[in-house]
Amino acid sequence: MQSPYVSAPTLSQRRLELERLDLPGATIHSRSGRELQYRFSVSPGEFSRFYDCLLSVRPGFVAPDIFVLRPDLSILSGGRRPPHIYTHKGRGTRLCLFLPKRREWMPQMKLADTHLAWTVEWLGYFEEWLLTGEWAGGGYHPTSHRRAAKMCALVSIARSRGQRSLNRVTTSEFVP
Repeated sequence: MQSPYVSAPTLSQRRLELERLDLPGATIHSRSGRELQYRFSVSPGEFSRFYDCLLSVRPGFVAPDIFVLRPDLSILSGGRRPPHIYTHKGRGTRLCLFLPKRREWMPQMKLADTHLAWTVEWLGYFEEWLLTGEWAGGGYHPTSHRRAAKMCALVSIARSRGQRSLNRVTTSEFVP
């Protein structure tokens, strides 16, 4: 049986992993041993546009971040806020690719199988959302902390009643 106390890959190991992908035009930069930045371009389909992306990897058990640098997703979306993104102060759009509390990503997982594959999948759902206005990618991402707190409270009310869904809980039962 494998020990649950497996160490996280080092930045050097992550660098080797990314170099072996041999994506055309991809570049890797190390930032003083504190961060690895992998810049690459992907397209979610044969007839889709290409997106310039940045994968930011830090040492230890910190989840990597993915940013779409170009094209500007807010411009493509015509002023609508794309679903499943995080607010941040830097360049590009920071994508929400997985549910951290469900441990859908672990540091021992390969970046090609997780963050890079999930980015391509997210971009495919994004392009579909641009056309239909509906997000088909699933997931859960509250639009605000207040909404998340309200959702947690509603779930607590439902669970206290032994319910498995929120169908019979009204928002009037929630007092902020």
